[in-house]
Formats: sequence, structure tokens, C-alpha cells
Amino acid sequence: MELKRTTHKVSQLVEMHKKNKLSFDLVIQRKDDIWDRNRKSLLIHSVLDDFPIPSVFANKEENVYHVLDGKQRVTTLLDYVGGKFSMSKGTPNIEGEDIAGKKFEELAETLQQKITQYPVSVEYIEGLGQERMEEWFFRLNNGVPLRKIENTRAILGGKVLQFVEAVAKMEFFTEKTNLSASARKRYVDQEMILQIMALIQNEETGFSSGEIQEFVKTLRNSEIRDELKARMQNASRLLNVAFPKKEKFLKKLHVPMLFKLALDIPKYGLPITEATFGEFARQFFEDLPEEYAQACVQGSAKKENVQRRLAAISQAFNEYFQIQERGEEMVASETGNNQDAV
Repeated sequence: MELKRTTHKVSQLVEMHKKNKLSFDLVIQRKDDIWDRNRKSLLIHSVLDDFPIPSVFANKEENVYHVLDGKQRVTTLLDYVGGKFSMSKGTPNIEGEDIAGKKFEELAETLQQKITQYPVSVEYIEGLGQERMEEWFFRLNNGVPLRKIENTRAILGGKVLQFVEAVAKMEFFTEKTNLSASARKRYVDQEMILQIMALIQNEETGFSSGEIQEFVKTLRNSEIRDELKARMQNASRLLNVAFPKKEKFLKKLHVPMLFKLALDIPKYGLPITEATFGEFARQFFEDLPEEYAQACVQGSAKKENVQRRLAAISQAFNEYFQIQERGEEMVASETGNNQDAV
């Protein structure tokens, strides 16, 4: 394995992208538009002010560069040259010219040329397979400030990540969960889904990054994935009906608990409808039990706090639907019928 180095002017990168010779399609890559406009503007300003920018790392296959590290930098350059954003208002002048608030085409020609002629260093290796590309991505990003969920995504592998993304497209997650667009860009929805599935698989789990990363290894088993997907579909359908609109409490912290309750309904053999489930949830979160509330503070992902929340909401659920009393009545009734039969 030999790491090679080349340079491409920004104008060359633009042409390569147009000809599909520059790819950002590695499934574990970060989403587009992770950077805000201030950060994008700082990169463009760095180019104009002759500051170096870090190398881009890529896998080269049949003259196509698959970017492993540097996607945000390259796409920012491409987008600015393509007129997709303007510089932020506070951007300092360059060579006496005010560039704040300006798009590429509004810059002086000399500054435009400075951007298009800027040499981007690309370090690449040829012929990495998909699995090896994913390993490279993980290692390249392990030393930079990726969020925990991004590191988890990096070890999922393509098939498992596609599975998680498919679950994230279920209507309950896209329409009812209380997550902002920026939170979804940071994969908070996928992090929540992994927590739900971990709790389904082992109700004694916590949600620490170590526990979740250990759990996701089991998702490499296609049978486990199929079973979990079916259960997630069943519960999400129930919750989608139970909550006709987005509710404030349908947050990452609480949704895993509601999924666990929804999936436990069949074992009680009781006529708990979607409507009554929704009524219970609204009442519960309007007046949170102290035990549950205390487990929502700092360290909420710790096993002890996950378990405290699950125990508190389960107890409230049992009391609301009188599950223990109804269960005893059903046992007594069955016993009486058996005695009559004798």
C-alpha cells in the first residue's frame, strides 16, 4: 500500500466534479452543509490570504477520487465558485477590497483567479476496497473533533449504516420526533435510533458511546437487523397514530422509553389503543415523576440513569393502565373457569 500525493487547482476540482471524477458518496461520510457560513467564509478567506489548508485524503479508483477526509473543505470551495453562498458579513478585507457579503462572481477578477488557481494538496491511495475505505475514514477522523455518533457511524459499515438510515426515514421519525434540522444534520436522529434498538435488544443497557458501539457490532448479523426493523416498524406505526402531531416531549431523551413501552403492549394482552397510549404519554410528561426528572440531568446516557427513567415510566404505565390488577383478574377468571369445567 503506497500513499501518493498530487495537487489540483480549484478550477480542476470543479471540472473533475462536473465529470463525476470527484466523489463524496462514501456512505459513512458526514452530511452536506455541516459547516455554517462563518466557517465556510473563513476557509475562502484563508485561500485568498495565502494560508495553507490541510490536505485532502482520497481513494482513487479508475480515475475517480473518493474523498475520505476533506469533504467539507472541497465542497465549500466548489459551492463558493458555483455561486451557492456569499461571504459572511464580518469577513475581513483582502488586498484592500471589501469581500464581506459577496458571492464569487462579485469579487474582483484578480481574487476570483486567486481562488480558482489555488492548489489543493490531495493524498491518495489506489484500489482500497469498501471495507478498507471505511477503516481509513475512521482512522483519519479519529484524531479530530468528530461527535461520538460520527465515530459510531464510521465503524458501522455500509450495509448497517444504510439500514439505520432506512429506519430514520420512517414517518414517525421524520414527522413527529422533536428534532431540529441542524440536529438531524448532526445525526441525532440516527443516534436516537441506535439507542432505541440497543434498549430493545437489552433492556438493561445504558446509552454510553462504548455501550452503543458494542451493540452496533450485533447489527452486522442480517437476521438481527431484519427482526429489529420489523419491531421498529410496528412501534413507529403505533406511535405515529398515538401522536397525530409533533409533541414537545418527543425528544431524543424520551423517545426510546416510549418505544420500549409500545413494544411491550402485546405481552399484557390488554386493549391499549393508540389514543390511550398517547393520553398516557401526555399526562406523564406534563407532570414528570421526580425519579424520572432526576435521571434526565447531566449523565443521562449513563446506564443507571437510563434504567431509572425506564423503571419510572414503566411503573407509571402499569399504574395508569392498572396492568397488575387486570392481570390478577385475568388469572382469577381463568382459574374459576377451569374449576367450573371440573
